[in-house]
Order: sequence, then C-alpha cells, then structure tokens
Amino acid sequence: MSRRLAPTLGLFAILVAACGGGATATGGTSSAAPAASAAASAAAPSSAGSAACSVSTATPTVAGSMQNTAFNPTTIQAKVGDVIGFTNKDSIQHTATLDDMSCTTGIVAGGATAALTFTAAGTYPFHCEIHPNMTGKIEISG
Repeated sequence: MSRRLAPTLGLFAILVAACGGGATATGGTSSAAPAASAAASAAAPSSAGSAACSVSTATPTVAGSMQNTAFNPTTIQAKVGDVIGFTNKDSIQHTATLDDMSCTTGIVAGGATAALTFTAAGTYPFHCEIHPNMTGKIEISG
C-alpha cells in the first residue's frame, strides 16, 4: 500500500465509524438509546428536571415531521403525557434530541416515526444530532 493511500484509508475508516452504528427506526417507533454529540448545545429545559422525557412506543397524539433538513413545526405544543411523533419525511437519517442530551428518539430512518413523551411541563429545546442546524422546541403544558 502506498504511503499516501494509508492516511486516506484511515480517515475513511474513521468517517465510516462515525456515521455508522446507532439504531434505526424502520416504520414503527424507535427505542434507540441516546447517543452523545460534541456538537450539541448544553441548554437545560426550563422544567423541573431532565428526566421528564422518555422514548414512547405508543401511537403519537401530536405530530411533527423532519423534512428538508428541518423540523416542522419548529415549536411543538403538547400536554404532559401526550405522545409526540416525529416522522422522517427525508431520505436521510435524523434524530430529535433534547439539547441537554437527556432524551432522544435515536436515529430515525427515512419514512420511519419515533416518539417522545414528557412527564413534566416546561420548554425543551431540541436538535438533530446529525444535522445541528435542525433545531426546535417543545412546549409542554400541565
């Protein structure tokens, strides 16, 4: 192997490892574990604690989408206990991850839906870990 090709292959292996892994949702909801992201903001929700969110397998009662590398709507309004569904209408993967990293849908494949449920009122800023420019907020009322 040439000396110039070896560093290129090493970089390719790192990129593949960084992009791979994680769970994908395939039509239903995702129950993937949270993934850490150095690019994520550390803003805490204005509610009383970050354990107020969990991944849900129930049928969504409030709908949101991921399309054209954006969340729609960017502000989701729901009540405590509502199941907030995120349907990925893009062909690329996305996540809906709270900015404080306490809760995430995990990776949501194109065409799939993943859902979150909140147990405490508050405002929860979130983003896509893969596309940090995708941001929004979830406003939960009691």
